[in-house]
Amino acid sequence: MEDARVAEATNLLEKLETFTKAADKEKLEQALPKVEKAHNELRTESVRVKLQKALADIVGEEACGRARLLAADSLGRLNDPDGVWKQLKKLLPDVREATVDPVPLRVIQAVGALAPDAAISSLTQLLERGKDANASRHAAQALGKYGWSKRREAVLKTLAEYLRRVRPSQRGGGKGRGGGEAARERYAMLRDTMVVAMQELTGRKELDSDEKWLEAWKTHKKKPGALFTFER
Repeated sequence: MEDARVAEATNLLEKLETFTKAADKEKLEQALPKVEKAHNELRTESVRVKLQKALADIVGEEACGRARLLAADSLGRLNDPDGVWKQLKKLLPDVREATVDPVPLRVIQAVGALAPDAAISSLTQLLERGKDANASRHAAQALGKYGWSKRREAVLKTLAEYLRRVRPSQRGGGKGRGGGEAARERYAMLRDTMVVAMQELTGRKELDSDEKWLEAWKTHKKKPGALFTFER
């Protein structure tokens, strides 16, 4: 059975290479579900890695249009978070990009779908240092998917402390990123997403505002595990 799966995957790889070089968007889109299925049924690691790389190549090929977005989604559904992260990390946006395009944003979503521990640092950098607030918002969403991670308490600390640092003061000034109108606008864009991310991370649906979260964090930051409603 495995030999047949390897043969099928090898055939798919040849087709993907042809479709990618030709920028045949329609055939690429039709092939993607087959690639996911082949990968997730395979046990042969070397072939699984080739399929991961082939999908990443599609994501990185500008001529492939909408297939790039769908290939990123496919990567987020593969059953090898650590292996796929090696491909996705090369496709993440740079924190210095002022306007991040839809494809890298979709890559961030794929990272969140897999939630590999090795990606936490990169997501944190995008959240805290990303010039594009929309990319930071996507990073917050992705971090909210880490509820089953061994590092979930550290992720919660990252989200809560960043929320605390950048929340504008009652006098209207912005804390962090230089203060002023730009800081307030950034906070307004991130606030609700970060609240939802922390709710998803911990299961604390009743903490539905930044004020409630900051108060809860102030109370529990020495024992953040108390904020999780479910056991790992």
